[in-house]
This record gives sequence, structure tokens and C-alpha cells, in this order.
Amino acid sequence: MKQFTLTRARISIRLGQEIGRGGEGVVFAIEGQSDRVAKIYSTKPDQRRIQKLSAMVDVASPTLLRIAAWPTDLLAESNGEVRGFVMPRITARRDIHELYSPKSRSEVFPEADFRFVVHVCANIARAFAVIHEHGLVLGDVNHGNLLVGPDGTVVLIDCDSFQIGTGSNVFTCDVGVPLFTAPELHGRSFRNLLRAANHDLFGLAVLLFHLLYIGRHPFAGRYSGSGDMPIEKAIAEYRFAYGPDRASNGMERPPGTIPLETLGAEIAQQFAHAFSRSGSNGSRPVARSWVTALEKLQDSLRQCSAASWHHYPRELGACPWCAIEAQTSVRLFGQRIIVDGQRGMVDIAALWQSIVAIPSPGNNPVLPSERPWNLPSGVELPSRELKHIRQFLSACLICGGLVACTAAITNGGMWTVASYVLAFIIWPRVSSEKRSAAERAYAAANAEWEAVLGRWTREASQEAFTTKLKDIESARTQLMDMPNEQRRRMARLEADREKLQRQRYLDRFRIGRAQIPGIGPSRTSMLASYGIETANDIDGNKIKQIPGFGEVLTSTLVAWRKEHEMNFRFNPSEPVDRRDVEALDRELEAKRQNLQSALRQGPAALMRLNQEIIAARPRLMPLLEKAWDNLKIAEAQRDAL
Repeated sequence: MKQFTLTRARISIRLGQEIGRGGEGVVFAIEGQSDRVAKIYSTKPDQRRIQKLSAMVDVASPTLLRIAAWPTDLLAESNGEVRGFVMPRITARRDIHELYSPKSRSEVFPEADFRFVVHVCANIARAFAVIHEHGLVLGDVNHGNLLVGPDGTVVLIDCDSFQIGTGSNVFTCDVGVPLFTAPELHGRSFRNLLRAANHDLFGLAVLLFHLLYIGRHPFAGRYSGSGDMPIEKAIAEYRFAYGPDRASNGMERPPGTIPLETLGAEIAQQFAHAFSRSGSNGSRPVARSWVTALEKLQDSLRQCSAASWHHYPRELGACPWCAIEAQTSVRLFGQRIIVDGQRGMVDIAALWQSIVAIPSPGNNPVLPSERPWNLPSGVELPSRELKHIRQFLSACLICGGLVACTAAITNGGMWTVASYVLAFIIWPRVSSEKRSAAERAYAAANAEWEAVLGRWTREASQEAFTTKLKDIESARTQLMDMPNEQRRRMARLEADREKLQRQRYLDRFRIGRAQIPGIGPSRTSMLASYGIETANDIDGNKIKQIPGFGEVLTSTLVAWRKEHEMNFRFNPSEPVDRRDVEALDRELEAKRQNLQSALRQGPAALMRLNQEIIAARPRLMPLLEKAWDNLKIAEAQRDAL
């Protein structure tokens, strides 16, 4: 192989086998060196490129080399002409976008859960922080220049495109991807464009959003205005589809996604500011602030009780991933579920005997609302009888006036007028203010009663104990039925072999890797934001619901799917796929462990409930009685008006 000279080290190296090839050049191994590789440009670099590479070699540091495939020396031919450079060798890593969505993640990172995703996000932010602290700008931020390892560490590649300045001389980054480009730069040429770290921070936020929000682009949403709203236009117009101002921007997030605030107020605020118009003035969240926020998020994660492979912020009342999986029928994390093999089996019969031995707190005491009410001593209520007497007398006077008016008696008209006047005087009347005050008092007393009654139901009612016992009994029933469930699920896999083979075959054809007319990076990202990534995901009715996809594009995608589907051949002799069986076994094992845990904790949980209910009854009954008295008094005062 060809020999080159390191211009700084003044030593010769010999190229080994080709490792990779790109648009600008070829990457080779170096004979005798396992930690470095050589990049040779296909076209001899001009003087400006050489000066930039020299400047990059000058700033190389151990910190940079840990997070980037950074040039460490230039390579020259025997005549002294520079043809490339050497950089650290990157091994056992995958493109960051393969961690984005559940489908690609299941293939490349089958054990990755949300904790791993957050950890990777924090490492990306750390890498950006190192670049910016060295006075550098990535410029062309996109998911193609980031690699991630199985341990969650990340490395930046294609660093020779970064923007670097030496004094008054700035070597710009002349390329960019619109889907990651800051709004204020849209419509401008990248050539000789001077960029700032704040522009990188927009791209960083887009990368992090893709990872944290299940592969969705932050500006891919449903537009309520007229016309099409492609992602590039939405970016340029600051139409963040998940932001607090999304409604005023005519945007709404796609179905099957989580709200922005799901991951906590701090994360939500960082994204909202990064994608806002005000952030373009140089104030977008810096990389270190993302590191801090992501570390807090990682520390806040707890395990879901229903699905052990789910982790979510402990501030949430329920697992958001369970809700998304129920809505989309797609497993988001943990395709290879790790279970604790140390727990073993439980003696269901013995455990159940200890559970039913826990005494019930007893029947609920009779509530004040269920027994006769007596007016508390010292309380006087207005008489409703006087009100009824006055109403009766007024009615009699009116009737007497009518009789006098129709009867042939002397001065009948005078008697009629006198009767009506007297009836008007006697009729009980109450001002609207006084009646409103009585209604408000009654409403407040009723609200107080309902609140105390609700607290009684939660803390002192036998129903809480009974409900818990039913839940434990359900866990026992399901645990005893586990062998039958496994047989039913395996039979379903057997019955669905052809469908599963077809799905797995079609999943091999990814939209992002295909050449489909009219489907470029923007529309590919929009499709992914609606959960459509492979030929298997394509459904004409679903695609028509996506903004910007009319009859023509829908027909094109459906035809592309059918073209691949026509080549599928069902193999009846092929057994159920081993991965499906393993996934089923692990899922059932995780369920078994959760059910066993519920049974093990049953006796202690029931005993605790028993003690809490017995203690709560004497504490809450006086509050109930007082609230009921107040309600009955307020009711009587209202009815007496």
C-alpha cells in the first residue's frame, strides 16, 4: 500500500486496508497501528483546506480526542503535497439515529431502556460543551456526524467540516442539513457563512428531542392553517409542534406522542426556549445546562410497576410509555427484557393462606347522612312554618278578592283591592342578595361535606381494603394461569406465522434508505414522526392523515410497499421466529415476577391498610359529623327564606 509522511511527527506510515468511503475521500487502516486511521481525500485539498486542517491539528487536545475523531497530524506524499490526515480510530459504534425510534432501537440496541437514552443524551450535550469550550463550532449539526457505543458514550465524526477560527482568520463550515439548521439561518447560503455556538445549540436541541421523544422531529406536526407546512418551513417560522404556544402557531403534535411536559418542567422549558424566536438572539440553553437538566432527569427515573422495562419521572402519576404502547401497539423499550433470575418461584397456596388470614377492618360505621339528624344544641333555625302560614293567608286573601269582585255585593271592587294589597303585604319576601348569600353558604357546606366524605372513602372505608384484596386475588389468579397463558400466546404465534414473516420481511425495507420519488429527508422525517419508518408501516389511510401527503404521495408509498410485498414468500416449514419466542418468554417472565411481587407484598399491604383504616375512623368521624351538621343547617336556612 502507499506510503505517506506525518508532517508534524516527521515519520512515515503505510496505509492498510480500506475501512470506509465517503463523498470526499477514503478512510484506511494504518499498518502497525490499531488506534489511528488515515483519511485520504479523493481530490487534492486546496491551500485553504490545508490551512484549516493545520489549525485543527494545532488545537487537538486529550479532551477533544475523547469525544471526536479529530485530526492529529497531516499526511503528505513524497513530494510534500498534503493529501489527508490521521485521526483516532472509532470502533464498535452505530449511528445515533439508530437509537431514535423503537423499531431501529430494537435491532441495534435491544437492551436499551429510557435510562440509557437519557444517558446518551447527556453524553451528546457533554460533547457539544467540549467543542464550544475550545472555541469551535460544529456548523453542520445532524445525526450523521454522531456515533454511539454500547456503553452510551458518543463520538463526533467528520470533524474536518467544523468551523474553526485562528485570530481574524475563520475557516467556515460550508454545509448543513435544513432539518437541524437554526431558523435564523434558513434561506441563507452556507458558503462562507459565519456561524455561532448558538446555532449549534438549536441542532443540539433537535438531536436531544429526537432521542427523548421517541424519534419525533420537534417541528413535525399537524398544521391547522391553509396550505402545506413542511418541516423546513415550520422551523423557519418557529412553529414548534409541542411548545406551549403551539395552538397560536396553528400546530399540534402527532398522535402516539407524549406531551412536552412529560419529562419535567426543566426539560420542557429548555426545549421551549431553544426552539423559540427569543432563543435566536444568542440565548438558547447552552450544552452544560442540558447536561445538568438531563442528569436530574436520569436521577428522577423510576421503574414502572406494570412493565419493568419502562422508566419514567417519579413525579408522574402513571407511566407514559404504557399509555403510548397501548395506543400504538408498539413496544418502545426493552425488546430484550432483562429479568431477575434470583427470585425463583413462590408457594402460592401458602402465601394466599397468609393473605386471607389478615383481618378485615370491619363493616363501615353508619355515616351521619344515614341516620336521623338532630339539631345541635344551642343552634336556632328560622321557622319555615311562619313562611308557610303567610303564604297560606296571602293565597286566601287573593281568593277572597276574586270572590268579592265577581259577587253582587256592595263595594265589591273596594274589597277586592283591599284583599290584594293585604295579600301583597303578608306574602313573605326575601332580597336577592340575601337569597344568593344563603345559596352560597349551602354550596360551601355541601362542598365541605363532599370533601370530607371523599377523604373518609379513601382512608377509613372498608372498600379500600376490599379493593386491595381483589387486586391481590387477581394477581393470584393470573399467576396460577401463567402456564395456560403461555400456551395460548404460543398458539397465537403459530397461527400468525405467515403474518409475522411478512412483517419481518417488510421491516427490512426502510423508507430512509430507499429512493422513493417525492420522498426526501423532510418527508421521511415527517413520516417517522407519525410512526412510519418501513414498508411494513405503510398504510394508505394512515398516510393520508399526515400533513403534506396527498393522493399522489400516498399512492407512491403504497405502490413501493406492494412492490416489496410481491417478492415475499411464506415458508410454511419455518418455525416461529426465535426472537418472537424469546420476547414472549421474557415478557411472561417479567409479568410472573411482577405478580409474585404483588403476592409477596400482599400480607404486609393488607395489614397496613387494616391498621390505617381502624385508626382513621375515630379521627375522621367527628369531621364528618360536623360537616353534615353544617350542611343541614345551611339547607334549613336556605329553605326558610
